[in-house]
Amino acid sequence: MERSRKRRALARKSLLYGALVFAALFSAWPIAIMALEGYNIYLSSLFTPRNTLYFAGIPFEGPFSGPTPIHYLDELSLSAFPASLENTVTISVISIAIALAAGTTVAYALARLPIRGKGAIAYVLLALRALSPFAVVAPLYIIFTQDGLWNTYVGVALAEELVILAMVVWVLRGFFSDIPREIYDAAATFGASEGQIFRRVALRMVIPGMAVTALFAFVLVWNEFAISYILTGPVTKTVPVGVWTGLGETTASFRVINFDDLNAGGFLAWLPAIAVMLAIRRYLAKGYSLGTASSNAGRR
Repeated sequence: MERSRKRRALARKSLLYGALVFAALFSAWPIAIMALEGYNIYLSSLFTPRNTLYFAGIPFEGPFSGPTPIHYLDELSLSAFPASLENTVTISVISIAIALAAGTTVAYALARLPIRGKGAIAYVLLALRALSPFAVVAPLYIIFTQDGLWNTYVGVALAEELVILAMVVWVLRGFFSDIPREIYDAAATFGASEGQIFRRVALRMVIPGMAVTALFAFVLVWNEFAISYILTGPVTKTVPVGVWTGLGETTASFRVINFDDLNAGGFLAWLPAIAVMLAIRRYLAKGYSLGTASSNAGRR
């Protein structure tokens, strides 16, 4: 009896680990395709006859050149990739500054002040995070073209608030709620006003949390495609848009897409986002869990 129970437990564990390995390989496959084929290492040759490769389902006969970093060097040396990188960083910095300036005060109010229905307000903000950009990008395009904000850094940064502002409020609310209430009470006992408590006490204590939140917001803006694709132009094209449309494409010329260059550019665009996410993953989980716990406490 005991032996059969151990066998069943071992079978369940093996099934679980097998499913996790399959999910990891399934998720890593596109990344491996981009990384290796950008280096002229074609995984399709593992499943096809010698010197036969498939591009978009079409077979091509070899021989083909061996591994080479030329495609990565091309992407880094082209003026289009550094320009797209500079555009993405500029838009990210502007949008994150706006989100932190507005979101920090809202997060503090939801965590600290006695506002009726603040739990519902927090969840409405979280629900707005699930709003598809395609639902608002067309009206934004009409408004921005009329007001001269299309293809400008400020215009794209304002549109990116739809992506990051609700997240900033929710995560910072958790960090403000994590401050012991005794600290707030001690500051109030010494005669500090609510504004002074916010500026001199709470804000200084959540600076590390603000840094983590800003990094996560940077990843969201870096990966955002729909809004950038519609609202950017030749001057403000971001990295995801550049990778999709071809980094050598301009309004005056057309460049045939080289899939090896496309894979190399996609992998280069993926690296900063995954590096930031790996660095801050613990703090993000903490922020979201604190926000959930504080909203539950507020309802009680």
